[in-house]
Amino acid sequence: MGFHEKQTLTTYYGSDYLDADKIDDNICQLQKQYIHKMADLCASHLQSCSSIADLGGGTGYFTRLMLQQMQPPPEHCACVDPYLAKDDEMEGGIHFLKIDAVEYLEKLDTDTKVDGFLLKEMLHHIPDQSRLFQNLARIFQQNSGGRALIVTRPDNPHLVWFPRIAQVFKESCVDIASARESAE
Repeated sequence: MGFHEKQTLTTYYGSDYLDADKIDDNICQLQKQYIHKMADLCASHLQSCSSIADLGGGTGYFTRLMLQQMQPPPEHCACVDPYLAKDDEMEGGIHFLKIDAVEYLEKLDTDTKVDGFLLKEMLHHIPDQSRLFQNLARIFQQNSGGRALIVTRPDNPHLVWFPRIAQVFKESCVDIASARESAE
């Protein structure tokens, strides 16, 4: 990056921009550790489920990591994401479904027994969270139980970011208590 570009970015983001390289290095080092630790934690919380849906599961990378930690693995696992390149395909024990999470939940009928749902870092992408939680509540009532594991971003991360990035991050965070109340 040339001096002019760095000067422009420093003007836009403030002097914090000069620390960006350090931030990127820290995030890259921590990300691999975080993903594997999170996969272990999610697997332990969903281990008792016989059928799991990873809502907003993206490419399925995290879903695969989590399944590797589950012994025995669930009978069925779906990776649900509206931006998947593939649709209705099985790969590595995962059923990939190209559909919005809320639409997926609305289409689940009483014959489909999904008793575990992973909602990892995806709630901030759902415009109508109350609809999502209402559908989860309906499914759990129909199935006489189930488990939803919600992993979401903190509203006040303890990372050194540019002030504007921290502000946008905080503004886009999910109020779990409000979303839960709307489903009850």
